[in-house]
Amino acid sequence: MITNGEGGAVRHGNFTNYYEFNSAEERLKLLPNNVWTNCTEKHENSPYLVLDVGCNSGVLTQLLWQYLSNCTGRNVYILGIDMDSTLIERAVTQNKHPQYVRYSTLDVMEESAEHNINEYLQSHKRKKFDAICCFAVTMWIHINHHDIGLKNFLQNLSKLTELFVVEPQPWKCYQTAERRLKKIKNQTFPLFLELKWRTHIEQEIENFIVANLGRQKVYESSLTKWRRKICFYR
Repeated sequence: MITNGEGGAVRHGNFTNYYEFNSAEERLKLLPNNVWTNCTEKHENSPYLVLDVGCNSGVLTQLLWQYLSNCTGRNVYILGIDMDSTLIERAVTQNKHPQYVRYSTLDVMEESAEHNINEYLQSHKRKKFDAICCFAVTMWIHINHHDIGLKNFLQNLSKLTELFVVEPQPWKCYQTAERRLKKIKNQTFPLFLELKWRTHIEQEIENFIVANLGRQKVYESSLTKWRRKICFYR
């Protein structure tokens, strides 16, 4: 497990002190309140289901529950998943809304994750989530699973949701992650030099979501502190 003293040299983005340098409150301020629901949706009177992928210790997940409860006017249920069991344990311990928010240790790139996610949907008698949120996780999928892994990630999650929320990291973040890992641990990401999607990552992701997954971008936030945009696709 990465500790605060290791300077952010992580392989999968599982920072133990993530919210000390990336404020959940500030990110929440960038979210719109008028794109989460669609008047044509069949489930407008049913609970609002959300999957938060790469939820870390759940700080943003907790705030997101309150935010969506207010702006949708529905009972909101969120499943937060992360591959790091220590972070999930912390999220469970600090969970202020256990009736509505659940956490599970899942690696979304493993086949077993699909079964667990579908079980959660079935428990709510649903086949899809109203929203799936991927805040700052695409780089870690990409850099560890190559271009095809990222495409599969986007495609598989897109099938499970009405609204797809993606905050991609730009290429500069990839370079920083590679540099830190090499400097602090004398390691590299084995696939780093093989990636075909490189300098224009955000545009590559958007083009794929729109052209290949048949979605339309309905909102784009202003830049976050880390110069990223949060994009909403329906």
